[in-house]
Amino acid sequence: MTSRELLTLSAAQSALRPAATKVDSRTVTDATDLIPRVIELMNRNALRIPPYPAAAVRLRRVIARGDYGVGELERIAGEDQTLAATLLRYANSAVYRRVTPTTTLGAAIMRIGASEVARISLALSVGGFAVESGVLAAVRHRAWRQSLVAALCCRALAYWRQTDAEEAYVCGLLHDFGRVVAVAGFEDIMARTQDKRVLSEACWADAAEQVHTKIGLLTAQRWNLSPLLCSVIANHHAPERSGPHRTMVDIVAVADKLVDALEKEPHPTTSDLMKAAPVRADEAEYMVTILSTVAASVSAIDETTEPPPPVVATPIPSQVSRPPSALAPPHKPIELNVGLLRSSGNIPCRGTYLSRDGIAFVGRIKIRENSMIRLAVETPKQPLDVWAVVARCEPEGDNSRIEARLFAVAPDLQAAWARLFASVA
Repeated sequence: MTSRELLTLSAAQSALRPAATKVDSRTVTDATDLIPRVIELMNRNALRIPPYPAAAVRLRRVIARGDYGVGELERIAGEDQTLAATLLRYANSAVYRRVTPTTTLGAAIMRIGASEVARISLALSVGGFAVESGVLAAVRHRAWRQSLVAALCCRALAYWRQTDAEEAYVCGLLHDFGRVVAVAGFEDIMARTQDKRVLSEACWADAAEQVHTKIGLLTAQRWNLSPLLCSVIANHHAPERSGPHRTMVDIVAVADKLVDALEKEPHPTTSDLMKAAPVRADEAEYMVTILSTVAASVSAIDETTEPPPPVVATPIPSQVSRPPSALAPPHKPIELNVGLLRSSGNIPCRGTYLSRDGIAFVGRIKIRENSMIRLAVETPKQPLDVWAVVARCEPEGDNSRIEARLFAVAPDLQAAWARLFASVA
């Protein structure tokens, strides 16, 4: 579908609903029938759950102890070859980019810093499972990206409320991991039953939401997580039930509401965050100031966990239905240079249309949907450097057509984006 065809269809976008799908002799419009099957797998101990991230947890414990050297951290991380490789890639990501690339694990740890190593090792260890390819990959990755944002929001709130910020990060990261495992369970069931239903991302996410707490607690049991983490997983939708862990559960519950607000509002203000969640004005102001740092951290982890190109070029068909465009209408055709800023080198792209909440562009790259990216959009006056979430990435000849929704744009950039949108005929 061309950009111009998309423009003519975008006016009807908000009225679209997922079409009914035939499964065996049934007509299905949601995924709720898969929930008891996932629970049955869970009860038989047959649900696929990623391995316990032992090296990452040992790193956290050693760093929390305080009596360690870089050599000890290098030895622990080096015992997990996958973790060691991803830490090295992370040290050379856009967050820590230097003139000279880091080539050894010890140097990578020194560059990242011990506290950050403790945080991102866990994210990198379990993130690989969340971003595997599959027919519902976009749904899994969205849940994982939201968990990363929640973890960083939890850490910031805990710091502001003088609570253990590192513990809050882990609680935010893992409290909704049951959503990721549930979606992977749906994929496994459909693969065995040759179920080809195609539903909206919202339908798949809703089904996972209904079972994510049970699956999250099973994961916590498998991993022997602490009573605090178990309470966070069990009670983050009802903090009043959390007893002695109420302080931390409250922080996670607030972070969830902030994540929801950031999904809906590309230009969040202090007032927006205060309406979305029970935060004080000073907390909301602080959160607004760190959102670009949150985006940078999520982007670095996204890029680090990006899988290598598949040996077989045939893509896995998605079972997530799509509207004509993921960007809110109206769309305005543009001819602007867009740079995708990556640690491996900036990639030139061609902007094709603009909306108030994002931009579409074409380039010779495939990006995982629901990834966080950084863009430089050239304008007649000055380039606009923005963070965005990849809402769509589809082949278009030898290129990909990508739609990216703005993420947490600061007030000055918001005004510049609005002027750019208004200037396009």
